[in-house]
Parts: sequence; C-alpha cells; structure tokens
Amino acid sequence: MSTKYIVNNLSGQTISEINSTTINSDTISATTISGVTFYGDGSNLTGISGSSGTSGLSGTSGTSGKNGTSGSSGTSGISGTSGISGTSGTSGISGINGTSGTSGISGISPTTGSWTLSAGTNTVSFTVTAGQSYVMWVNGNIPNGIVNWNATVTLSNSNVPAIGVQYGWYYLAGNALVLTSIPNQIVGTAGGIITTSPAVSNSNTFTFGITNNSGASQIIYYGYIKIS
Repeated sequence: MSTKYIVNNLSGQTISEINSTTINSDTISATTISGVTFYGDGSNLTGISGSSGTSGLSGTSGTSGKNGTSGSSGTSGISGTSGISGTSGTSGISGINGTSGTSGISGISPTTGSWTLSAGTNTVSFTVTAGQSYVMWVNGNIPNGIVNWNATVTLSNSNVPAIGVQYGWYYLAGNALVLTSIPNQIVGTAGGIITTSPAVSNSNTFTFGITNNSGASQIIYYGYIKIS
C-alpha cells in the first residue's frame, strides 16, 4: 500500500514530501534525506556516520620563567688628556754673505827678475819691448842697505827718448847699498811739453849704477808690467 508521509527534521529544517515508502520492509526510498534527528532504532538505516567524539581539551602550557635582568656594565674609565706640545724654537737669522772680492785686472801679469851684485861697483840693466807703456820698479833690501826706484814710461822707437816720470832713493845712513845712477833716457815735465832729444840708441834698455858696500854678494830685484 502506498501512503504519503510528512517528515520533518529534514536538512535545513525543510519539510519535504516522500514519494514512495515501503512500510513493511521498513525501507524509505525517496530523495536523499539529510536530517538532524531520526526516531526509531535506525537499524535498517545505512550510510549514516556516527558523530565524532569530542576531542579532549589540550593541556595548558606552563608560563615561561622570567629571565633575570642583565647586570649593569661598569662605566668606562676617563682617558687622560694629552699633554700640551711645546712651541717650536725660532730659527736664527741667516748670516749675511760677504761681498765678493774684486777680481784682478785680466791679462796683466808682471815680469820679474833679479841681479846678483858683487861687492863694490855694479852696472845692471833690463830691456823691454819698444812701442809700449810700462810701470817699472827696482827693489834691494839688505841689512843697512836699501835701494828703491820706480817709473811710469811710454816708449815709441828705441832711438828716441821715453816719456814718463821716475824716482830713485837709497838708505844713506846704512850706506851698504848706494844708488849711483838711474836711466837717462826718460824725459818729461809734469803739466808741460818738451822737445829735448838726448842722444840714445836703445831707449828700451834701462840701466842702473849700484855700489855694494856690504862686503858680500847681494841680490837686487826688478820688474815691470806692460799697461798698453
């Protein structure tokens, strides 16, 4: 026998109509029934899973122990201040350089020589190149005897006088050397003009008379510088 039943407590609390029911076999066939609560012993119901058992409560974890506070670090020591450096010493002033000495006249060098005088009367001389100007000298100096002579002369030809000036002197008190004669070809008047021409044949040779009263041979020196 076919009967319609009204079933509640279906899924979503929706009332549905069951199309076919076989009561005798205790089987209900219809659209899938999903319910929250079924009545009866449910021995012939299939596909129904039992509800899961309730899980036990998880144990409560113990609270973490408190960490001890970190110890305070000691303060750093204060570094000592640096010492003050001394000031640098003042440099001394540089010395002044001396001035350079005057250089000698270039190209002028003296010609020198000597005579050896025997005891008694001596005639000595030296010769220069004609046509030049000269500064000349004779110098003898021994114990108790001195002779000096100098001249500045200009020569032209050797057969005419030399123009210039000359001076001679000897130590009379000692008298060991006596200047008896000086060259006779040197003429001239300071600040004046002359025309005299003494007879000469070699005005470029200068001759002297010297007496040696020392009783021994003595050396006398002479020299000249060409200035033109």
